[in-house]
Amino acid sequence: MDYVVGVAMEVLVAGFGSIGRRHVNNLLNLEDIDRISIYTKVKDFGDLNKDKIEIINSLNGVDVDFAIIANETHRHLATAIPLAERGIHLFIEKPLTHNLRDVRVLKEIVERKKVKVFVGYNLRFLGAMMCIKEQLSKRIIGDLYFAKIEVGQYLPLWRPDSDYRYSYSANSDRGGGVALDLSHEVDYMRYLFGDPYCWKVARSKVSKLEIDSEDIFEAVYKYQNGFICNVHMDYLQQDKKREIRIVGSEGTLICDFINKTLRVNKDSVIKDESIFDINKTYIDELTHFIESIEQNIEPRVTLEDGIKVLKLLEDGSV
Repeated sequence: MDYVVGVAMEVLVAGFGSIGRRHVNNLLNLEDIDRISIYTKVKDFGDLNKDKIEIINSLNGVDVDFAIIANETHRHLATAIPLAERGIHLFIEKPLTHNLRDVRVLKEIVERKKVKVFVGYNLRFLGAMMCIKEQLSKRIIGDLYFAKIEVGQYLPLWRPDSDYRYSYSANSDRGGGVALDLSHEVDYMRYLFGDPYCWKVARSKVSKLEIDSEDIFEAVYKYQNGFICNVHMDYLQQDKKREIRIVGSEGTLICDFINKTLRVNKDSVIKDESIFDINKTYIDELTHFIESIEQNIEPRVTLEDGIKVLKLLEDGSV
């Protein structure tokens, strides 16, 4: 299926791992994408349509309408900063970066050059997530008391075609570790509940996995009204899990993203699998970003959102 955007555009994709390949495939299905420059050392491009693709080995002189930064996390800012200096709009895969050291540099350039930045937290575009947001806005379960967000999957099973020990996830210097890898959960907590005012985190390496990054993360976030949200992430669960449970004064909402069920109180179960279509979220976030460029509007997930997620992965308060 071809998706239509407004005007012809040229795009840079930096990085050609699994997420970079996904973005390239989606770009190829957008009718008005004229050319895709891929900045990568990868040699195997499979059966991609080469008519629109150019492989480049340097960012010098790159002239595109926007860039997708999909290389390793620790390389995000080093790639994004010189592109922003040229006024190129940026779609940066999550997480924004592996630490906050050079974020202020990017932020200053973005403001000065009026560059649009979108951070790729695609779960915000999931139908089920938007449904949860709607249920909360309607106060279906009343005043919110507490929530439990949990995600876990055994790291060696994530990418069965590669050795987990050599992945970026296994190496903290390359932006690995479960907190950064699964920071979607903290971003969607903000999307659903807003920003907490104080929080406490704990992270640890508890397993025998051959990694030097943390494999478990636990955090408690407290809100001004007393509401508390607990976020748990791990690389350890053999049976993968991604779930949110929200308890309020009038009932409970439970969403199981793996088994594709959404229950609001005991007698209301939504089993519409279309609202759990992850593939669609990648297309929707991409077309949304393109529209934000064309219409000169703020993207739905901004640079500031990406920065706030990183801050929420460390102890702190507002």
